[in-house]
Amino acid sequence: MSGRVRSQLKSLLRRHIWQWLTDTADRLGGCSLQVKLIVAYIGVILIPVVLFSLYTFHQLYENTMHDITVQNQYVLDTELAQIHSNMEIMERTAQLAISDRNVLRYLTEEREISSDELVQFNLNVFPNLQHLLYSNPNVENIRLYTSNPQAHEIWPMIFNESRLPKASWLTTAQHQQGKIWWDIYKGPKSLLLGQAGQESEAVRYIALLREIQASGGKHAGLVETNMRLELFSPRVFRTAPRDYAWQMFILNGGKSVSSTDIATASFQPDPIPIPLSHVHHLLQSRIQGQGGAFDFTYGNKPYLGLYRYIEGLDAYLLNVVALDGPLGDLRQKRNAMLLIICILILLMSVISYTLHALILKQLHTLRESMKKVQQEGDFQLTIPVYGRGEVAELALYFRSLLSRINVLIAEAVQKQAAAQEAELQGLKYQIDSHFLYNTLENLKMMAEIERQYPLSDALTSLGSMMRYNLQWSGPCVSLRDEIRHIQHYVAIMNIRHDNQIALDIRLSPTFMELEILKMSLQPVVENAIKHGWSALQSPLRITIEAFSKQDIVELRIQDNGVGMSEERKNAIMAGLEQTDMGSHEPGVNRGIGLYNVHRRLSMQYGLGFGIKLASIPGQSTTVTLILPRRHITRGANHDD
Repeated sequence: MSGRVRSQLKSLLRRHIWQWLTDTADRLGGCSLQVKLIVAYIGVILIPVVLFSLYTFHQLYENTMHDITVQNQYVLDTELAQIHSNMEIMERTAQLAISDRNVLRYLTEEREISSDELVQFNLNVFPNLQHLLYSNPNVENIRLYTSNPQAHEIWPMIFNESRLPKASWLTTAQHQQGKIWWDIYKGPKSLLLGQAGQESEAVRYIALLREIQASGGKHAGLVETNMRLELFSPRVFRTAPRDYAWQMFILNGGKSVSSTDIATASFQPDPIPIPLSHVHHLLQSRIQGQGGAFDFTYGNKPYLGLYRYIEGLDAYLLNVVALDGPLGDLRQKRNAMLLIICILILLMSVISYTLHALILKQLHTLRESMKKVQQEGDFQLTIPVYGRGEVAELALYFRSLLSRINVLIAEAVQKQAAAQEAELQGLKYQIDSHFLYNTLENLKMMAEIERQYPLSDALTSLGSMMRYNLQWSGPCVSLRDEIRHIQHYVAIMNIRHDNQIALDIRLSPTFMELEILKMSLQPVVENAIKHGWSALQSPLRITIEAFSKQDIVELRIQDNGVGMSEERKNAIMAGLEQTDMGSHEPGVNRGIGLYNVHRRLSMQYGLGFGIKLASIPGQSTTVTLILPRRHITRGANHDD
């Protein structure tokens, strides 16, 4: 399966899981409070208990696997020590057999041996070889094969090499230059030809072959020691009592073992039904290094494999342990425990559901009463209150809420009547304002006819100011409209002060559509004219400019008037921070116009917005309006 296909399957699985969770949450959201409490109760108890149980059984699984591994490692190490001991016995026996100089001379002497020498050899030397065999009861036989035609055969230990079968492995063993060659075969206890009928073919042996060399490294023959396989490795080749199913194999791992398959010789019907081909596959794919352990599955059953390297034999000792017995018992205990937990939780859920039904009975009564209020609109309903619990308190509050709703309904009726009356008054004032606008328009036309153009301009500015003041479509306008209103105001004030007031507007077009509270600039400009210019003889210049700092705009109105002292400035700022307009604290000095502007800005935009003062005595006063950077979404041209 390609990585793209796996990724698509994972994505599809995640979508299905998320959809199932969403559907479950939706269905749960439509259930009653009692069902939700039961589900929450089950989740709070079941999830931790299940997680704890899984963790506990996982630890039990790890401990069981550790115990099984340690126990079988001990069995494996014991068997490996037995094999090494038998190999050492066979090697030592073969070495002692050919280390006797008389034996070596007899096998390699190229002259014909006399009868006396042959008798002396049989009487003095050959018994030593027999004693060597009898002193090692596990060794089945010792054979000396010589290629010397002058040496006579002495049964059952010394034979001519020509009696051996012509096999490729035997040819290889004859040229090992003194190294050991191991062979496992099935049949007679000797490799000699012609003796197959003397013993049962079912007997299995392991044979050690070592080349005998004459002086100069010349090949002189072979020495053979053999041993029954059930004595060489009892647990591999002989059935032993077992607490649970296991089976050992000896698997050849190199070329120093005969081509005869060791595993075939070691396999016998056992409780573990694993084919020999799968055992070879495990040898090739899982075994690494001198020893270790691994787990695998065959036929949907778990197994544990432990192996050790057999030095000298160049093979592996493999122990395969069936885990379905101990792990099956562990799984049964786990499933039984989870079943008991589920039954207990179910029983506790039933009990909890019954108790919740009794506890939530008054809540159900309250819900029915609220439903009746919603369906029938009966706000005069009397809700019964039982006990002093939270639900009783909720019922009491709901009854108080119904009483409060009745009062608010009565007040709403009164306010609706007052609103209708106010609407009528508004219509009357609208009629009056239209009469006033028409009168100003007639005066303006008369002034233009009489060519009194300053008077005509003043009437135009006055009319625009009146429209701006009387027509309120909302609390906020664009800065462009507010600036136009200030221009009209300054134009009217210049009639009184003989054009001594200059208005310098330094605003880029990007600031003209900013949102500002209506009538927030006129009180500032009016204070500059009334209080900042009273003692001056030179013209007054009022400069309006704006600066942007991230999401905040600072609108500065600066005049070149007399300024104010630091004490007066601090007193005015302290007055702006007062929340009660009617308070008269000592040292607090503030203007009503500035206070109203500051309070309106703070209430409209929140803390941090409002007015800041800065003044240089004898030079200037700067009033800064701190506004959020918002663009007006609608507005009207009040000069239309």
